[in-house]
Amino acid sequence: MAMALEGIRVLEFGHVIAGPFAASLLGDHGAEVIKVERPNQGDSLRKMGPQNARGLWFEVSARNKKSVEVDLGSPEGAAFARELVESADVVIENFRPGVMEQWGLGWDDIHSINSRAVMLRISGFGQSGPYSERPGFGKISEAFSGATNLTGYTDAPPVHPGYSHGDLVTGVFGAFGVMLALHERNTSGLGQMIDLPLYEGLFRMIDWQVPFLEVLGIDSTRAGASFPFAGGFITEILPTIDGKFVVVSAATGKHVGNVMEFLREGGHLEVEDKGDVPVSVIKEALGAWLGTQNSDEAVDRLKSVGVIAEKVSKPSDIVKDPHIAARQNLVAVESAEYGKFAVPSPVPRLSRTPGQVRSLGPKLGADNKLLNAPPVNADVSPDLSPVGVVEAG
Repeated sequence: MAMALEGIRVLEFGHVIAGPFAASLLGDHGAEVIKVERPNQGDSLRKMGPQNARGLWFEVSARNKKSVEVDLGSPEGAAFARELVESADVVIENFRPGVMEQWGLGWDDIHSINSRAVMLRISGFGQSGPYSERPGFGKISEAFSGATNLTGYTDAPPVHPGYSHGDLVTGVFGAFGVMLALHERNTSGLGQMIDLPLYEGLFRMIDWQVPFLEVLGIDSTRAGASFPFAGGFITEILPTIDGKFVVVSAATGKHVGNVMEFLREGGHLEVEDKGDVPVSVIKEALGAWLGTQNSDEAVDRLKSVGVIAEKVSKPSDIVKDPHIAARQNLVAVESAEYGKFAVPSPVPRLSRTPGQVRSLGPKLGADNKLLNAPPVNADVSPDLSPVGVVEAG
């Protein structure tokens, strides 16, 4: 079955998460992704997380890619990289600004070699500005963007999300930027450079924080499970008697009213007037009721009276969920190292040209012969730490 990006070649000079995730999203929809890796070591993600001989995280995240080992510091390796650029539609990198220039692969070089190539440049703080030389990781981007300030409880320190939120958001915005540039190329015939700091996607998503400060004088901060400006909203995460957690989301006056009526009719909320009941009182009564309930029964009961609620899912819940199965949100893949297991299906879902998981993460240098890469010196393993890989999550 045809896929939307068949015929598009992507060169990925990426490490760990943000750049590789952008390339992975394109690969899911048919792009040929060639991952250029440092000799004898490869992407740092290969050695992160649980693993046997091969890292499981890398197996999953580097799906639909080819791998070539290239010593970019050697004349032969640099020449080979430039040959790849000649046939590329997209070049993705996520080093600190200036590193690609050291290898003769900066934007001016790429554009000179192939004027149609689009270049996505992901870095901690961007290619310009007083902080551009600073190294950056996903968690730094979350802090700098204001996202970390909003995560956690008012009377406790901020907390990080339990996954690489900043890196992955950047990967999504990066893939979006690539598609915009490819679309524009249909008119101009020219590629362009996309300058994407790790923090800017998050900053764009929290679009209300600065206007609230400048117009209303509100310097927003974390408010637990609630929005900082929730007011009359209910967005609680509450424990149940079986050790689970239930999220109740009442983001309109109607749904808050449904919660209040349910609690009143059940005798869990004692108020004489149906009018102005403080939301804090409703939340307290809701928490007290849920604390005596089984999670499945509580969610069913709430839904039956027009209250929007769901259990907080763990992986062991996800793999058994009938909706996940019906939507085919997981697809089984075969790994030589780990056998058959499930991975997330491509997103978004296209009706006529859906994406596919065609392969798992490649062995280091698996495609050197296929792509006629130059031989790699067994003693060469460039240490990129001084120049700064920009994200590890």
